[in-house]
Amino acid sequence: MSKINTTPPLVNLNTTNSIQEVEIRLHEPLILKSCSRKKRIGIQILNALSRLEVLLTKEESIASSDHGVQNLTQQQYNVAEIDAAITVLESSFLQFEEDGILKKDIQTHLKDLELTSLFPKSTKRLTVKDIPSGQIDALAHFREMNVHNQLVSISLQIQQDLQLTDHKYMAHQIALLYRCLIEAGEQFIKYKSRVELHFDAIKALTSSSEEPRLTSEQKQWLSQLTADIVTETLFSGRPVTVMSQPLAAYLNRIGDTTSKDK
Repeated sequence: MSKINTTPPLVNLNTTNSIQEVEIRLHEPLILKSCSRKKRIGIQILNALSRLEVLLTKEESIASSDHGVQNLTQQQYNVAEIDAAITVLESSFLQFEEDGILKKDIQTHLKDLELTSLFPKSTKRLTVKDIPSGQIDALAHFREMNVHNQLVSISLQIQQDLQLTDHKYMAHQIALLYRCLIEAGEQFIKYKSRVELHFDAIKALTSSSEEPRLTSEQKQWLSQLTADIVTETLFSGRPVTVMSQPLAAYLNRIGDTTSKDK
């Protein structure tokens, strides 16, 4: 037999049967979008202030509770979280300076970025003087966004439930939608009259039997109504509302980038 056949190989390939772990990147974007340093740190500041505002609201709630002594552990934990949020905030403002040297204190930064009215509790804790009063804070924006989210959620749920054979709770769902329309503001007032026009008939029908079913005309009307509400909420392109203007102004401000911000 030839020596070539009997000589052992110089290198053994695949000597083990182990399989390397596959990295999962399902939640990573296919194309990474570049983000300016100014915008990245600006969002970081916004996140820290939002967290601090919630923690300070929680602190007030614990302090006013009848079980303040029993909540001592929770109170201590909340204080530690507040201190951590302030530390992150201080670090973020330090990064906000181009050379990493803090030329302004946090109070001045908050005023210059017009964040004092958006986060009144955080501003007060950070001892900012002359806090603007009577302006809309960030919570007003989030409350409005929550109402809009409810409008879309209820509308889509109604559209899905229209496919069922039992519409027993449809009047209740329409009542919830109507309440959201009232809370949503002037741009949604026009939908109230459309609901009022058909609600009584639908309520009477859904109360008439154990498994009521809307007529084809009622289903078509309700499907069109909810589609219009979803379109109005998500795709109308209407101007930024008063509730969201301060936050939108801040996001526009940190989004204005120059080459040195990259």
